[in-house]
Amino acid sequence: MKKRRTMFLTDFIANQYPIEKFKEIIFVTLDIVENFLLTLESGFDYNSVSIASYGEKYGSSQRNTHSKVESICIKNMQTQEKMTEFLESYFDAYRSLNQDEKNIFDATFIDKLTDLEIIEKYNTHSKQIRTVRKSAIVRFCLRAGLDKFVDKI
Repeated sequence: MKKRRTMFLTDFIANQYPIEKFKEIIFVTLDIVENFLLTLESGFDYNSVSIASYGEKYGSSQRNTHSKVESICIKNMQTQEKMTEFLESYFDAYRSLNQDEKNIFDATFIDKLTDLEIIEKYNTHSKQIRTVRKSAIVRFCLRAGLDKFVDKI
């Protein structure tokens, strides 16, 4: 059996997905997760660095929620059970990322750092960041089932 060269998706595989649309969907998903946690009065005891730092950094600001994806999800998830299912799929997708992918995912989507800031923070190079970011984006979106919303953006 062949051993994998790297624990990340190759650029050949990752580039077959609409990365830019996946990025938009991830930002919308983070807004939905925050809204659902607030709606459910943070009744979940998740220990996610992602949501903790997201809520700490962006919890007080109001964003424009005119996204088709967000309105579809929120309209279809009015019950506590549906919101819980969505949150579970988010946290399951986040947990499925390896540590490097989580770090770059958080730096990109939560902290909104530039590539230069990420390079300094993790002492790496831009090609590695791009590879890890693409891998994290594709794995997260596919695991969370967000790929079905690509045509809505």
